[in-house]
Amino acid sequence: MRRVGDREHVDRLLAAARTWWADSAGDDGCVVAEAYDEDLRVVARTLLVAKAVCGLLSARLVVLTDPGWTRLAEAFGGTVGGRPDVPPRALVTSRAERAVPREVPVVHVHGTGTLRAYALFPDQGTCTIQDELPARVGAFFERHVWPHREAIRPSAERVARRVGRGYQVRTETERRQLRYYACSRLGIDADRPTVAVFGHEPGGDAELFAATTEFAASDQSANWLFLDTPADAASPSTPRNSSRIRQVSGAISANLLWSTADVGVAFGDSDLPAFGIPVIQAGWSEGGACGATHVAGSPSEHRLLLAEAIARGAKRAGFLGPEQRERARLWLWLRRCGADVPSQLLPHWEHGDDYARAMTVNLRHAERDGDALYSAVGRMWRWRDPVLTRFDFHDPAATAAALIPSTTAVPSRSTR
Repeated sequence: MRRVGDREHVDRLLAAARTWWADSAGDDGCVVAEAYDEDLRVVARTLLVAKAVCGLLSARLVVLTDPGWTRLAEAFGGTVGGRPDVPPRALVTSRAERAVPREVPVVHVHGTGTLRAYALFPDQGTCTIQDELPARVGAFFERHVWPHREAIRPSAERVARRVGRGYQVRTETERRQLRYYACSRLGIDADRPTVAVFGHEPGGDAELFAATTEFAASDQSANWLFLDTPADAASPSTPRNSSRIRQVSGAISANLLWSTADVGVAFGDSDLPAFGIPVIQAGWSEGGACGATHVAGSPSEHRLLLAEAIARGAKRAGFLGPEQRERARLWLWLRRCGADVPSQLLPHWEHGDDYARAMTVNLRHAERDGDALYSAVGRMWRWRDPVLTRFDFHDPAATAAALIPSTTAVPSRSTR
């Protein structure tokens, strides 16, 4: 197995898992877990969530995985092999194919944090992550998060402060000074608005990425930073040596990015709107319907949004309204707090190479079936929620109790 520490910790983890899951198999159909990742943290989360679903449905576990994870899957009580001979009752996966329609519930387990997962249930309608998940997450946000914004705001500010701890700028004067330094370092004009393009993967969102590069090639009024993506990858007309267009190789610090960028073009999720930087959503995002970004529905609409954002940036008029920024902070809170389920079984993602040892200890000492993971999965299944949550948003008393400790506001570090 890979990325699980030394041999001693691997054997101990396998032994602890076998003891934990002894005599836990069901007989009412099966749940399929797809565990193809190279990282133990992802595979362990996928298997644990799948076992929780098996418990709900009294089903057995069938695991589709690489040979390197066979022993771990079997230690978790799973049968490893080909596709099951009967239709599965649910699918739990860490690598969901977004455009593939599903006829069974699908739980998509995410990395980072302690435990995050999204879900789609076909009894609610068409079941493709590509088309349905953002709309369902957006509806959940509108019903359960936005109405409680006053109560959530202090906690959201703390989460934003924690996420933005690498951003050391306190005032607009400091930001302006850092902006001139960053632009000089990057070789771009500090007096022009700057557009940062990030999150694009080769072959994905081809139309909107082509529209972005073509617009950058023709635009004479803004700087363009393509982060980790060749600026001329999708359009041969994009100038390779333009003083306005830069491909930024390697990581760029939060200080430089946040002080330089006036608008972002995101091909995935982004925290920037929570810190006052408007984002045009050019790619797919789970939270794309939560109102934090400007969503481009077509290449022509994308070009109009780019033109408006640059024009406003040149006038320092801003392209991000107060409500958008608050929605962005609430979405940031939901992802990193409200929808990050604490668990005594699963170590936090940041345990890294120590994950196998920490999980072994957890399996030896946590109570079976008494962990928050089980109640969270049960709630998600009962309410058909699109996101796993740490408390029951459908219960006003539970929501109030969860939010009452967050009554002392913490000022944001963002100067925007």
